[in-house]
Amino acid sequence: MTTTPRTARHLLRDREASLILGAVLVSGFGSSATALVAGVNGASLYAVVDAGLGRAPSWAGVLYSVQGAGSVATGLAAGTLMRRLGERGFAAGGCALFGLGVAARALPGDAPVLAGSLLIGAGLPCVLIAALTAVQRETPADRLGVTAGRVHTLLYAPNAVALVAGAGLVAVTDHRVLLAVTGAAALGCAAVPARGRGVRSGEAEEVPRR
Repeated sequence: MTTTPRTARHLLRDREASLILGAVLVSGFGSSATALVAGVNGASLYAVVDAGLGRAPSWAGVLYSVQGAGSVATGLAAGTLMRRLGERGFAAGGCALFGLGVAARALPGDAPVLAGSLLIGAGLPCVLIAALTAVQRETPADRLGVTAGRVHTLLYAPNAVALVAGAGLVAVTDHRVLLAVTGAAALGCAAVPARGRGVRSGEAEEVPRR
């Protein structure tokens, strides 16, 4: 399936979606995407468990469980938060939480690493939910499937690349430095969707569905 000029023009015209997606694509380590930050963060997890905490590899399961709890909490509250904050505010808050969580994993001790995992789990879904909500709202029904598929590729493909790159970076860089830098980059990303007023849930006209 190829990208048609019509679809490309629509994506460029979608100002609201492009601003939110811009936050996703600009926010990561080395001017990469938030998905790249997530990939680097994932690649460094076992370095955090081993070198940072001195724990067995199985401790990663505990961190993933805490991260999952944060994601569940965000999922339950997403509708209410987007109505109050708007999509930009919701995405900006998610970027900030995610960046703080990544940076917290650079600190010594179980408590900050567990707290960081919770923040990561709570923050990352905000960016994804806000971006996909904007796409679903703004894209005409006859192009929604094609557009959503390409947006999913933009959101998730960088993560796979970053997992490989992150593994190499962890091998040659102190994981604490790597996490501090990536966390700071994600925090800086929060300013992108925060500019201007976000569209609140229920304000925009619904896109007709077939």
